[in-house]
Amino acid sequence: MKARRANPDDETERGSERPRRRRVDWGLILDGKVPSLRLLRLAQPPRQFSSLLSSATSASSAAAVDRVLRRAVELCRLVLGMERAAIFVLDAKNQAMMGTWGTDDQGKTVDEHHIMYAFGSGDQAVFDRARRGQLWSVYRDCPLVAQRKDETRVLGRGWVACTAILGPRGPIGTLFNDTALSHAPVDEAQQARAALVCSLLGQALDRRRHQLTASRQARPEPRHPLVTEVTRALAADPTLTCAALSRRVHVSAGRLARVFKKETRTSVVDHRNTLRLARFLDGADPRGGNLLAAALEAGFGSYAQFHRVFRARFGAAPRVYLAALAAGGSTENDRPADRHV
Repeated sequence: MKARRANPDDETERGSERPRRRRVDWGLILDGKVPSLRLLRLAQPPRQFSSLLSSATSASSAAAVDRVLRRAVELCRLVLGMERAAIFVLDAKNQAMMGTWGTDDQGKTVDEHHIMYAFGSGDQAVFDRARRGQLWSVYRDCPLVAQRKDETRVLGRGWVACTAILGPRGPIGTLFNDTALSHAPVDEAQQARAALVCSLLGQALDRRRHQLTASRQARPEPRHPLVTEVTRALAADPTLTCAALSRRVHVSAGRLARVFKKETRTSVVDHRNTLRLARFLDGADPRGGNLLAAALEAGFGSYAQFHRVFRARFGAAPRVYLAALAAGGSTENDRPADRHV
């Protein structure tokens, strides 16, 4: 008996094959009115940290510096992924740590200018360790708190990380972070990146330390238009040379250098290198896997140039420094102070 040839239609009816496809050509959907193709220009990824550092350098008032501190807290949470973060600044005259911006028990940024605590041995230890290369420390079994306008609410107990913000002339403040909401363990790669942020932030804020504890209603300092134009140009393109910048603002390179140094207390070259290092941080693998690509993309002309600038700024080769940061947090049994996030 001759075998019966399978009928494709029968197979389709029995559901053993895929059903016939329905055409969805644009021309059919739109009755022949096919749209013309226009390629979209892809936006560059946001330059979060380089923008922050540019703002810190160009800040001309206590209010502007305060906005930088708020952005720093929010970037640590939204970009680095910290669950909760807060920045306290040192008032050396009164031996106090002054609140700026923090995180509440809902994970939202809140104003903490109404709180302070006495500077103590734990805070001094955090700064001392930072000078020795341990830029962040972790304390165990601390009270985890949320600050409200009229009360301090204790959320539980757990670890608190303290990252020193140091400037060339000494301590500026401390970044605190914890995971009071999720109770997740310490993320060392995250802490290492935060230490880099605080290192760069400390150098930028060192020239503004007189404004850190000043009233936010204080009148802004006059800002020379040359400085405004140059900081804006370098924020957009930190590869610009001093010659290119002087042509842009129509003054000699010498005059530009003098005005910029007088207004910002740093040189154009140092400011540009800070922005390049911040861009490097924007694009670098937290574990140091793409140093060359990140350095070139940040605006350095070569890896050798990047290596030289990085080593001069941080005192170690990039890969060595990042590796040391990743393993550099110390865990202590005592608590740093009566605080925190």
